[in-house]
Amino acid sequence: MNRIKVKLPFTDIEIEQLEGGHPVTEAADFLQKTVADKVRKTEVRGLELGAGNGIITLMLALQKPDWQLRGIELQKELVDLAERNNARLGLSCRFTLGDLREFRSQLDYKGFDIIYGNPPWVKSGSGKVSPDFTRAMSRQEITCTMADVLVCIDWCLAEDGEAYIVYPMERKADLAKEVMRTELEVSNLFESELSPRSFIAKLKRKKLTLKW
Repeated sequence: MNRIKVKLPFTDIEIEQLEGGHPVTEAADFLQKTVADKVRKTEVRGLELGAGNGIITLMLALQKPDWQLRGIELQKELVDLAERNNARLGLSCRFTLGDLREFRSQLDYKGFDIIYGNPPWVKSGSGKVSPDFTRAMSRQEITCTMADVLVCIDWCLAEDGEAYIVYPMERKADLAKEVMRTELEVSNLFESELSPRSFIAKLKRKKLTLKW
């Protein structure tokens, strides 16, 4: 598939993406700005779930050069593109080919201080599926559901870690239901005019309460 150049939202820097692939979105910009603004730690082990061509992780790395950032992506062509973009920008992010549903064998248990992602928005069995498989996987819950994302975060997130995931407004109820199946809780919700159709949920581990 041919590659095209796209400009990062906050700079004149360009990266490459696949022609016909899922475009750079307002939600992606909203997510990276929220993570960059809200995470106060200086030494960070970060993980992006479903990194695509690497745009969110690369934008964060440009602003937070001391963070150690990794992205996992199911499609090899996109992993290769993310690595190419990373090298082109002279950054030290890692992008690996993998399936987040196989987290136990591919990702470190409680190994990440921050986890972030812009997972597929359209609920499984809903909406029209794009004929372009790369775009369809980015939009539809074909290979990855909300439950898959939350279970993976539950496994990977450090005890005092934070996770940030972006979803459309109509999936707030789904998130509230699914998060109850994990050891996570929604500690905050963020909305912005930058991406009015979406919200970002900040997830943390549930606080244990002692009963006497």
